[in-house]
Amino acid sequence: MTTVITVLLLFIAASGTIFLLLVSYAEKRRIKQRITQFFPYHEKPEVPSESVKKTSVSNKLVNKISAIFKNVQFNEGTEKLLLEAGSKLKPEDFFAIRLLSAAGIGLVGLIIGLPWYFNTLVVIIGFALPKIFLKRKRKKRLAFVNYQLIEVLGMMANSMRAGFSFMQAMQLVGKEIPDPLGPEFERVIRQAGLGVPLEDVFEEMEKRLPNKELEVVIRAILAQRRSGGNLAELLETMEETIRGRVRILEELNTLTAQGRMSSWIITLLPVGLGLYLALVNREYFSPMLEHPLGWMMMFVASVSIIIGWVVIQKIIRIEV
Repeated sequence: MTTVITVLLLFIAASGTIFLLLVSYAEKRRIKQRITQFFPYHEKPEVPSESVKKTSVSNKLVNKISAIFKNVQFNEGTEKLLLEAGSKLKPEDFFAIRLLSAAGIGLVGLIIGLPWYFNTLVVIIGFALPKIFLKRKRKKRLAFVNYQLIEVLGMMANSMRAGFSFMQAMQLVGKEIPDPLGPEFERVIRQAGLGVPLEDVFEEMEKRLPNKELEVVIRAILAQRRSGGNLAELLETMEETIRGRVRILEELNTLTAQGRMSSWIITLLPVGLGLYLALVNREYFSPMLEHPLGWMMMFVASVSIIIGWVVIQKIIRIEV
């Protein structure tokens, strides 16, 4: 009994000591972060690490490949996708990354020993992966605009009530708000300072960030500047409206989460099972790849999976 009590006391003492050390470390780290935030010149120069060197090597490879396609005319969809995703890549750089992705995944397939038809499919998927990731980045970036708009409109309304002009309020937003809206408002201020009409500047901003809420805000601001009125009150009204829309969208995402998960499971389960059988027991799965009846069954199964995916996406996609 005495041994148990001694062990328990030692455990409590050790836990308390570790807790105090962690609290002290967290407090020092918080103070250091605040000092770095307000006095950035205290930061030490970064020493290039191995990862940075590797990144530079990969950048050189991408630049060499993209130089081959420098004079190639890419479609407007690629340029629009890069612009809306906030990527600094050029179309030829993005195409070079897609080629490298396809070649890398195809090489892995050859090393593993996949059949040529599977390896062809893998190469196609590798070529499409960068575009899929960029589309997801664009979707997240444009969705984040809704949350930033609430903060931006509130900041501009409070600034104008405090005596700021409209341009000064936008300049404050450009300094305080991070990407994507902050740099966009800075760009608006720079272009307006060069004499570009505000209507044209906002139209370009709308093209770079095709968001419905942002479009409504821009149209309301331009209409107010033509007709007059209390802009601060208008901004507060739009803030409440967008806050309500964002709340409804979050509730819809919660209600449709089960449907989205079901779509992934239903779509990937037969594909994963087929790959597992092809790799683990190739003799059992070989009739599906070598017999015409197996080809027909795989074709029908693929079409059914695609139709099921489209139908589920139609069901769970609700426009607000």
